[in-house]
Amino acid sequence: NLDEGDVCLLKNEGNWTCQPVDRCRHADFTNRSEIRTCKLKGRLPIVCCPPKISNNKAEFACLRYRSEKKCPATTPTTTGKPDVKSEDGELDLVPLVIGGNASLPKTRPETVLLGIGPENNVNWVCGGSLISEKWVLSAAHCNSDRDPLLWVRLGELDYATDKDDAKPIQRRIVKTVAHPQFKLPKIYHDVLLVEMNQSVNFNNYVAPICLHRTFEIETPKATVVGWGRTGFADDVSSYLQEADLTLIDHDECFRLFGTDAAVPQGIDKMAQICAGESDGSKDSCKGDSGSPLLVPEPGSCVNRLVGIVSTGKQCGLANSPGVYARVSTYVPWIESIVWP
Repeated sequence: NLDEGDVCLLKNEGNWTCQPVDRCRHADFTNRSEIRTCKLKGRLPIVCCPPKISNNKAEFACLRYRSEKKCPATTPTTTGKPDVKSEDGELDLVPLVIGGNASLPKTRPETVLLGIGPENNVNWVCGGSLISEKWVLSAAHCNSDRDPLLWVRLGELDYATDKDDAKPIQRRIVKTVAHPQFKLPKIYHDVLLVEMNQSVNFNNYVAPICLHRTFEIETPKATVVGWGRTGFADDVSSYLQEADLTLIDHDECFRLFGTDAAVPQGIDKMAQICAGESDGSKDSCKGDSGSPLLVPEPGSCVNRLVGIVSTGKQCGLANSPGVYARVSTYVPWIESIVWP
């Protein structure tokens, strides 16, 4: 039972010390057997924390993205929803990520589509987030040996038309790397890196997102963005949707979600985040998998990626939160591949 600041492990690279888990944000805690708890203090455990030797490559990349990004001037619209003509010529509002709104042009340049099948007839099955010139972060369950992911579509808004304010580009996928501890049917460590055949140039339509590196998320809400279903039995939306969701306390989510084949040990606090509305009015849905859960970066127009759409019971049900892979836990692993 060691106190904060006590040395808990002697290693060649330096002494490990007892720190609150939210201050040990540089450690890779994906292997739970490696977590040593010094003591429990209130809500957050004090854990045995390695010295900081990481040079925070993800953070350097983020600083560069912020310095290079020219924030587009957004003109407010009355509803925030573009007008779309239905087949009979009547004006139709765009269908939504459950309870969401259509994204405005150039506001979600980090959100991408991932597809399977031949180039002339791609089936867009998942979303993802652009994190560097060549790499996209998504969910490991999106990729399978039977239907491997082959294509990335960037800079898209409505993939059913070319009359939207978008500048889509398509890249071939040359490599996918799933987190080594991801093993279906369990959905823990549901994280996938996707390498494109060619780098992309950043502009107002295509731009990277910063990785959130701390355990704590400072805001009560986060935004899910994706092309997923707009209701449990609905078709997938071809128009990019987004919804602001409430982040749900771990203990509450653990209780609401329970256990099943996907999470036999329940929701993992270190590796998963829950978000949704208690009445089920807003949620992510099938087809949103791999898409970003993001928070704004104060004073910047580059967002921070806090979660990756992973699983849920049924979308849009009351007291049935969506579950997201917690990005901060995987930053050391991501850095080792994207910025080696």
